[in-house]
Amino acid sequence: MQNTKLFPFTPANVLLLVLSLACIFSLLPASYALAAGLVWGWFFADQQALPLSSWASLLLKIAIVLLGFSLPLTELWGTAKDSFVLTVSVIGSTLLVGLLLARLFKLDQQQGLLISSGTAICGGSAIAAVGSSIKANSHNMVISLAIVFILNAVALFVFPAIGHWLDLTQSQFGLWAALGIHDTSSVVGAAAVYGEEALDVATTTKLSRALWIIPLAIIASVSQHSGKIKFSLPLFIVFFLLASSVSSFLMSPELMAQVGTYIKPASKNLFALSLLWMGTSLNRAAIKAIPIRSMLLGIILWLAVSISSLYVVMQWYP
Repeated sequence: MQNTKLFPFTPANVLLLVLSLACIFSLLPASYALAAGLVWGWFFADQQALPLSSWASLLLKIAIVLLGFSLPLTELWGTAKDSFVLTVSVIGSTLLVGLLLARLFKLDQQQGLLISSGTAICGGSAIAAVGSSIKANSHNMVISLAIVFILNAVALFVFPAIGHWLDLTQSQFGLWAALGIHDTSSVVGAAAVYGEEALDVATTTKLSRALWIIPLAIIASVSQHSGKIKFSLPLFIVFFLLASSVSSFLMSPELMAQVGTYIKPASKNLFALSLLWMGTSLNRAAIKAIPIRSMLLGIILWLAVSISSLYVVMQWYP
């Protein structure tokens, strides 16, 4: 009789279970967790039917909310205020250049907007919100998400290496990671590898950048004449701010320090586990479905944002 279980105990699934436990017990750092997930997904993605990608997204949001308990609201506001002009400049210029290149490459208008939005703001979340606003078809959504995921995986390994090579400070690296990497998952993963201060700066800057999903989704909805304004509000950001408010107004510095000793390691472990599970979703079929011109647009935009933001961070944010 054929085994119909969602998670049969095959050697591949036992390996995935062992890797998951390694993340939970701090034995597998974030970058290695994503690499392990990618390798597992490449060879074994068809051997189980669990919605690991959806679970990974939920875990990531929980980890970010937990991190909010160790980041006071005043610190969040200071970081967001300091990087406001740079964040807006990166978002605006990325969208403009992306849409122009999409027209030059003769890409589908929807696909060009989705890839540009994902690069400009926060990867998959922006693609989902804008895609919902313009009623994008599933084919364009899948392609855009696959491109962003691949570049996220590359960034998770490349950014910390470049940061150490250029001797970036913790603050500089956190800001650069938040501006140059698409998804929040890879931003916090790369920053967690670099250091705790980098993680704090990267998280606050990235979440303040992610709030720009709302006006972008509204503008996209109106410009596409979809009949009504529709967008997805990332509620985990609201809960993150609430957690940060609790740490600011309801906790003493001593209590916050004690809480941080437990919450920060737990957050990092959840980040690693979410990256492991995200990596399992990228299989051969998803990679083969990506058109060359679409991938080229994603790479050019990502390199332009990464290089220009690195230059600005090094010059004006010592």
